[in-house]
Amino acid sequence: MLWMLGSALCFTIMATCLKLLSEAKFPESQMVFARCAAGFLVILPFALSAGRAALIIRRPVQVFLRGLYSTIGFFAGFYAFAHMPLADAQAISFARVLFVVLFAIWLLKEQVGWRRWSAVGVGFIGVILMLKPGSAALDFATLCALASAVFFGLAIVTVKDLTKDHSTFTLVLYTNAFTTLAGLPFAFFGWSTPDLWHTFLFVVLGVTGVGAQSCYVRALSYGDASLVGLVDYVRLPLALAIGYWLFAEQPDAMTLAGAAIIISSTVYITWREARSKAAVTRSAPETPP
Repeated sequence: MLWMLGSALCFTIMATCLKLLSEAKFPESQMVFARCAAGFLVILPFALSAGRAALIIRRPVQVFLRGLYSTIGFFAGFYAFAHMPLADAQAISFARVLFVVLFAIWLLKEQVGWRRWSAVGVGFIGVILMLKPGSAALDFATLCALASAVFFGLAIVTVKDLTKDHSTFTLVLYTNAFTTLAGLPFAFFGWSTPDLWHTFLFVVLGVTGVGAQSCYVRALSYGDASLVGLVDYVRLPLALAIGYWLFAEQPDAMTLAGAAIIISSTVYITWREARSKAAVTRSAPETPP
């Protein structure tokens, strides 16, 4: 739970740096490049120390698609956090769990019962409330937040499939390499050389982005997903507090209601998945010595 709390804190700091840099007119592409380059530099030594096996790609098309989905998710998500209230962007990002369920059914042929289907349906009601269709609030940044959730959902499902024959080091290394190279050309469109303060913000953005990812993986590897996953939702009150304190953001009642519905449904989906895995484990026959 402490690892997941560390992930939530790192992610909130990263989002805050992103918004401060955006207010200083730095392009989102430059921020994406800084985040992904930091991730690549951090993971590279660990991947190399893991040996040649960590560098082997067995399904290049799927690895390429995973990198593509992550790249689009990063660009869309960074744009959303830069141009939306922090709490709004944060809440919509949780909708990726809903898309993971849908894509797992479609791409991995997973079987889903009526309870999880119901939770997905309720969750999308929350998304609709936050999107506020037909109002001026449905702008490009909001659509980018939703697109980010969609593409990160695709990336997560692709990772679930790739982990059958690829190590975690392999997937993280090549995804960060792909995203860094893909973001490099765009980083120089509107490039602005930062001063000392903004250089510090770029460094913090990159370090906390890597920290959020690393702490998240650690949390899931050490604890029960249904329990530690709940701690991840502390990102929303943190975003509300930072948004109010630094950026004078005040979400309306519909936004808060939609966020509550999204979080409730995704918590239930996480809990159901954990119970299903536990049931499968209990029913599996014991391997004779």
